[in-house]
Amino acid sequence: MSSRNVTWAGLLMLVILWGAGPAGAQVPSSEQTDRQQERLTRVQGGRPPAIDRQFHRARAAWRTGSSLLEAKARLDRVLRALPKDTEARKLRAKVLLEMGRSAEALSDAERATELAPNDGEAHLLCAEAAREQSRFETARRALDAAADHLPAEDAALHARLSWNALLLGRLDQAEAFGRVALQLDSTSAPAYRQLARVFLERERPGEAAAVLARGLRAKALRPRALREDEHLRRLTDHPRLRESME
Repeated sequence: MSSRNVTWAGLLMLVILWGAGPAGAQVPSSEQTDRQQERLTRVQGGRPPAIDRQFHRARAAWRTGSSLLEAKARLDRVLRALPKDTEARKLRAKVLLEMGRSAEALSDAERATELAPNDGEAHLLCAEAAREQSRFETARRALDAAADHLPAEDAALHARLSWNALLLGRLDQAEAFGRVALQLDSTSAPAYRQLARVFLERERPGEAAAVLARGLRAKALRPRALREDEHLRRLTDHPRLRESME
């Protein structure tokens, strides 16, 4: 696949295939300053060093689960200095979602989509936050925008989109993105589990069991994890899965 973003129409085809100025210049205007900041935050490592450290420490605190409060406090500092830092906006939206503050998360996610309209994850965060707010039409529109702009090679984002589509009752979309996630990364445990959940929701337990058996054979899944999964454990005695569970 190319590195360009996939459109929803393109995704359906994939499923079918399975496969500063001179001296004396005036002080820059507010608009010029904004443009300079946008250029600064677009390039890798473009944040001033002290601000960049705050961002990376916030991301570490979020990823390790050590302290969501610490992560948010650090991201607040980043965004006070660089309000147009899209990555910081998205990360704070994720932190706020985990803190149960979905209204604030939606505000950050929507701002991220304004700053970067082609950022699929920003739209996906809008869908997740809007769904938590029971704003289902907003969530569905955001999900469609995410589907049009997801990076073609990112299996994890495709699995996330599949999960959100499932929660919003869009089973065709959930299956399509689940298949693509697994095609992109056959070692991804979340991709196997997500596609199996979609098949279960569609009352196709044989296909769900076959997907899980494939994941077990690839050693991407572990029997114990399936037995502990509230959605998938009822499949562990399925004939197509029983041997792989031993």
